[in-house]
Amino acid sequence: MPDDKKHKLDIGPSYYKAKDFIGLDILRSDGVDVVGDARCMPLKTSSIDEIYSSYCLEHIDDQLAVVKEVFRVCKPGAMIRLILPHFSNPAFFDDLTHQRLYSTRSFEHYDHDMHALTGYPNYLPEVNIKLISAELRWWPPQIIARKGVGKRLILNTLNGIVNWLANAHPFLCERVWCRWIGGFYEVDYVMKVVK
Repeated sequence: MPDDKKHKLDIGPSYYKAKDFIGLDILRSDGVDVVGDARCMPLKTSSIDEIYSSYCLEHIDDQLAVVKEVFRVCKPGAMIRLILPHFSNPAFFDDLTHQRLYSTRSFEHYDHDMHALTGYPNYLPEVNIKLISAELRWWPPQIIARKGVGKRLILNTLNGIVNWLANAHPFLCERVWCRWIGGFYEVDYVMKVVK
């Protein structure tokens, strides 16, 4: 009988695993179901329908190994959502374990339809992950939620305006004005595996 259950993987959840996901992390904690390294996952090839990861990949030194491994474990058509710190994130350097920063264009290299636009060599030609969206976030909702009522109201309003302007023209935002407003916390990527 075929397995109709969707296999969804949360990479690096620590204590905050996404609901209905399998948690894979290098350290054991309450949100971890599988102890393993994202650079060499103890999972079968083409076994995962969906991947989610929030603030994890920036801690890993070998990004190419992670991208290659994510592609390997995903089924054709698998969806990937990654939330990662933007290169203008003002809090990035607070954590000494952080290794990498990201732009809205960081994953264009692995999309065969977009790679030529990058102007860089293709270091993983066997990987094809279609970039559907890369949304800039000035203030993430979880940080705004921790503020007082008045600050939440002001930040939600400003956040909507700033996010709209940034995502209407991300290239202009990243090249010219992202640091003028104190930087953006994160980029929220949505991608699809093409095999």
